[in-house]
Amino acid sequence: MSVKIRFYSYDIEFEFENSVEFPVAPAVGDEVNLISFFKYKTSERLEYVNNMEDLYLYENALVTERTWCKDIEKDEVYLLVHLKYKRRK
Repeated sequence: MSVKIRFYSYDIEFEFENSVEFPVAPAVGDEVNLISFFKYKTSERLEYVNNMEDLYLYENALVTERTWCKDIEKDEVYLLVHLKYKRRK
């Protein structure tokens, strides 16, 4: 069973729907790379890669906070995750 993850970061603003399916919920302190969860050759994946390059950010991010939430309109439970990206030098 996969877990719906919605994510946000103060390092980058995501212009697409910021949710992906993870096989297991990441814990605080885990390092994740969202690129592997976007479908190949989609606008979301391309935008993500371009944003990382434009902002000189590594694609891996550290999970610093997480909160279980319920979207009442969609009647679904999801994990809201804050991601902290490292800058390339």
